[in-house]
Amino acid sequence: MDRNRRITALAIALFALAGCQQTAKLDPLAGGGGLTGTWIPDGGGYSALFANGIFRTTATDTGNVISEGNYVAISASQVELRWQSQITGAANLAQCQRPDANVLNCTDSAGKPFVLRRAPA
Repeated sequence: MDRNRRITALAIALFALAGCQQTAKLDPLAGGGGLTGTWIPDGGGYSALFANGIFRTTATDTGNVISEGNYVAISASQVELRWQSQITGAANLAQCQRPDANVLNCTDSAGKPFVLRRAPA
C-alpha cells in the first residue's frame, strides 16, 4: 500500500509539472508580455505606462496620476484592462483588440471606445 501511495503521489506531481510546462508554451504576449512601455491615446491628454501587468495613467499637463490598474494579454490580439480612477474612485474595465503590436482598440464597460498607440521609443 505504501508503494502505491508513492506511485500515486509521483503521478500527481508529474501531471502538475506537465501542466506548468504547457503554461510556458502559451503565446509570448499572454500575461503582459509585449505591452511594456508608454502608450498614448488618440486625442492626447494623458499617457499610460505599462509594465509587468500593471499600468498607470498620468495627465500630460500636470503629471498627476489619473488612474492605476492592471492588464492581461489574453492572447496576441486580445487585452483586458482593469483600473480605478484616482479622481473619482470609480472602477472600470475595458476589452481591447490588438490589430498590431503598437495599437490597442478598446471599449470600456460603459461602451466608450478609445485607442491607445505605443509611443515612439
